[in-house]
Amino acid sequence: MSDFNGGADFSQNAPPTPPFQPPLAPPQNLAPPPPPPMMAPPPGYVPYGGQSFGAYGPFQSVLGIGRTLGILLMLLIPVQIVSLLVSLSLRGKARDLMAERISEDDFKSSLTTTGLVSLLSGALTISIATLTMIWMFRMAKNQRLLQRLGTWGPGWAIGGWFVPPCVLYVVPYLMFRDLWKSSDPDSAHDWRTNKVGTVVHVWWILFGLAPLASLTVTFSRFRITNRSSIQAARDLDNAFITTLISSATQIAAAVAFLLLVRQLTARHARTTHEAG
Repeated sequence: MSDFNGGADFSQNAPPTPPFQPPLAPPQNLAPPPPPPMMAPPPGYVPYGGQSFGAYGPFQSVLGIGRTLGILLMLLIPVQIVSLLVSLSLRGKARDLMAERISEDDFKSSLTTTGLVSLLSGALTISIATLTMIWMFRMAKNQRLLQRLGTWGPGWAIGGWFVPPCVLYVVPYLMFRDLWKSSDPDSAHDWRTNKVGTVVHVWWILFGLAPLASLTVTFSRFRITNRSSIQAARDLDNAFITTLISSATQIAAAVAFLLLVRQLTARHARTTHEAG
């Protein structure tokens, strides 16, 4: 059948119109999806951009206290050298007294000079010891924030110096080993396999092992204050070689600790991205 325009009627072949379907209503009482869980950073992660924040909180600053320690050590070393020179002079005074070339008052005056130098050295040593404990404590706290848990926690930065045998300082030495390994900026899970710097071993040999011989010198100096001037001069002369070795060892130990403080502070600051 044709329409009035003469065209063909294709209505018979057109596809059927689908029935009308209303849009589906959103499901009722459907809670929104939960937000994604907080992603914890992997162990050893340190953010970029100089931000001093670890996985669980801010890092402790070590650069400032490390510099102060270095300054005190650079003051202590000359004082120790002066103490060594005073010991050389005191031996001469002791021999002069035994040969009756000087009076006891002159000899006692020399002892007073030695006491003043020892007092200054002792004050610097106490200050260095206090700052060292704080410095080690902060690095141990950062060690935990880096999730590099060592054998010795922050509390051992203080208590370790008083654990017997105190004069050997075994715990501080072992703690320095842990801190050195964990302060490697290029390590994460494998930080325990890092090598310990030679300066750590050298410091312990000079500071923990070698000074055992100085105990005899300390005992002799204690006896000097409780005996006659002649006997004190004789003791000083007899213990001179031991005193000389002990003083030289203390100077070398201070130099080694200065290097240890500088190297470990810089190494740790790189790991925590502390800006200097």
